[in-house]
Amino acid sequence: MITRFSAAMPTDIARRLTDHLTRADGQEDCCFLLWRPSTGAHRTTALVTDIVLPDDGDRIVHGTVDFTTDYFHRSAQLAAARNCGIALIHSHPRSRGWQKLNRIDHAAEERFAAQTAALTGLPLIGMTFSGADQSHSARIWQRHSRRHYEPLHAECVRVVGEQFTATFNPRLMPPPPAPDTQLRTVSAWGATVQETLGRLNVGVVGTGSVGMPIVEALARSGIGKLTLLDFDAVESVNLDRLLHATPHDVRHHRAKASLADEAAHRAATNPVFRAIAHETSVVEPDGFAAAADCDVLFSCVDRPWPRQALNLLAYAHLIPVVDGGVNVTTRNGRMHGAEWRGHVAAPGRACLECLGQYDPAHVALERSGLLDDPTYISGLPDGHELRRKENVFVFSLAAAVAQLTQFIAMVSAPAGIADTGAHLHHLTTGTVDREEEGCHPHCPYSGSLYLLGDGAPPATGPHPAAEQARAARAHSRAA
Repeated sequence: MITRFSAAMPTDIARRLTDHLTRADGQEDCCFLLWRPSTGAHRTTALVTDIVLPDDGDRIVHGTVDFTTDYFHRSAQLAAARNCGIALIHSHPRSRGWQKLNRIDHAAEERFAAQTAALTGLPLIGMTFSGADQSHSARIWQRHSRRHYEPLHAECVRVVGEQFTATFNPRLMPPPPAPDTQLRTVSAWGATVQETLGRLNVGVVGTGSVGMPIVEALARSGIGKLTLLDFDAVESVNLDRLLHATPHDVRHHRAKASLADEAAHRAATNPVFRAIAHETSVVEPDGFAAAADCDVLFSCVDRPWPRQALNLLAYAHLIPVVDGGVNVTTRNGRMHGAEWRGHVAAPGRACLECLGQYDPAHVALERSGLLDDPTYISGLPDGHELRRKENVFVFSLAAAVAQLTQFIAMVSAPAGIADTGAHLHHLTTGTVDREEEGCHPHCPYSGSLYLLGDGAPPATGPHPAAEQARAARAHSRAA
């Protein structure tokens, strides 16, 4: 039985729905949708994958709207053929914000809940479109006993793509109060954006030199919840770059995720702020499931396998991933140049693989353990991308800022612009390159893997480096 539920759809489907459900005569309308489940550790999300538009005579508009049994069966047959469930969405043209389920709509959806489960193997999703502000509400109909189905209302409905928007259920996710500590922040982007930030669950994958400043900034900006993933411990080589780390943390082999958790709670301005630290990798099943519960993810990793897993979350599970990184080049012991990146992987934008943020061939090397084998790494040519670890705190901060500004633009859309492309900053020339193209024509992430949810191939597996790091900490604590 699902206990926490949400829904999400890409921007292009949301736009098509708006076009269909917004009638010139101001009356209600409806249509069926296809959906697939995306299951996290605690929350299941219905991913809207397509619209089944009605044919002539499929629905009856008479102030309110009704549909024919033939339209329902055609939609259910298409859903079953594509391994999808079906959702019924109808419009409230003059309403705005989250909509409760009235008696008439409750009866209309309940009538088809059992048939939907029998024909598709998945529950019926009910949705409402509020025409005044183009927001969405959702619920999932679950079987409680023979012939008895009840709706579980969603926490939120997210629209993901060039811009990120969300409609929240005010009963399950009320907006947090804005304290005096947020006055300057709210004056910058307004109460509406702040209420969105205050209810988001944002995951930070990797709480090292780039991830830790991101954690600090998000907590101070009023984010509602942070999910922190990092299996590693603080080491002496981190002290020149890792915000908040001290020699005491090195001596006690402190987990980076634990350090980030403490720093986040100390910096938080949201009065109902929460943070959960996971000493795990996103490529381990528990870590991937925790990431799948998030609304937005920050990628602060420097290995190909975690980036591939995050890429899958962005396109198969519809969780936008804010990614970046640092590249420093040296010659004869001196810095020759430095670059840092910031970009978002989401529908309509280029994925991490197409941006060249990881080589898929290197994923197999990491999964085999070779990237953690010093002998293999030392045998690579000087300057090989897998050997390069040069970085300084200044560039880590710059990369963190590049990612944070991408995130804020995506959520707040200043002047109506949410996507300015992927940014590559050059230290030596002081210039910024912008990549505004989407994925390559045959990219699987915007093609065959797109919106598969739980049907996507697994991205997780045993991760010896994470297991060894946790075992070493456990041993040091016991000593």
